[in-house]
Amino acid sequence: MRAGKALLAWLVPGLMLAAVLVGVLLVRGGSPAWFGAVALTLGILPAGWVLVSALFPARAERRCPACGQDALARRSPDATHGLRCRACGWADEAASAWLLAEEEGPLEHIVLAERGRARREGHVDSPASRG
Repeated sequence: MRAGKALLAWLVPGLMLAAVLVGVLLVRGGSPAWFGAVALTLGILPAGWVLVSALFPARAERRCPACGQDALARRSPDATHGLRCRACGWADEAASAWLLAEEEGPLEHIVLAERGRARREGHVDSPASRG
């Protein structure tokens, strides 16, 4: 899996260069057929992305980056950030645990508790604090 991601990372600059070259050809060539094809592609790609995102939503990654075991858990049951590995003890306090929390149940109580903590600590920019 990681080899595939590394290969894709190497292909990105070439794809960007190809996109620039297609843009130059489109402007210099001036062909209405090319313009129509590019305009159609620019309309279909975002719609396709939304469709794929809706049909295949993101899943939480539970594989530990340190030991590779399927043992990642949230640091705290009342937080949406902070991960720890139950197998090796690896921890990352800043990592997002949102998808894990979402899979485990409703998020309303967690979000409201975090909002209350932020207000008590003075981290929320409310209309009243603006003056």
